[in-house]
Amino acid sequence: MFFNRKVLTIALVSSMTFTAGMAQDNKATANQNKRIPDKNIELIVGSWKIQTIMSGKTEVAKNPTSGQWIEFREDGKYVNKATALDSGSYRLNENSSTLYLESVVKPKQEGRNVSEFVIGFEGDLMTMQQREKKSNKKSHTDSMKYIYVRIADGSNHLNN
Repeated sequence: MFFNRKVLTIALVSSMTFTAGMAQDNKATANQNKRIPDKNIELIVGSWKIQTIMSGKTEVAKNPTSGQWIEFREDGKYVNKATALDSGSYRLNENSSTLYLESVVKPKQEGRNVSEFVIGFEGDLMTMQQREKKSNKKSHTDSMKYIYVRIADGSNHLNN
């Protein structure tokens, strides 16, 4: 009788240990399957070349100017080579996916010159669309969507 109890106790403890181990394995697997999305501030750093410009759903230009690029550096600075060279500082609002570019090259007469863009990332592509201005006038640039392709990770200092 004592032997049966001992065998039964050992079997019960082994079963509980095995079940607990399985639960831990399942929990670890579930945590691995839950991929934490990257933050925009981590994704934006690097050099980007313009690929396409869209106006609404119409493609305005594909590979519009091969020399047009923008670089976002880890120190919060950017350099933008579009029709003219621009540079300054940038910041991001992760919750609203809003990028703020404060130009030091094109200062406004009154205060700072800050442009706001809604941004998104998919693979090596970044989309930027300027937020509508609060004035009653709608600019043609408000409806333009700029699609960039990553050409380099990190900070290459394309233009020191």
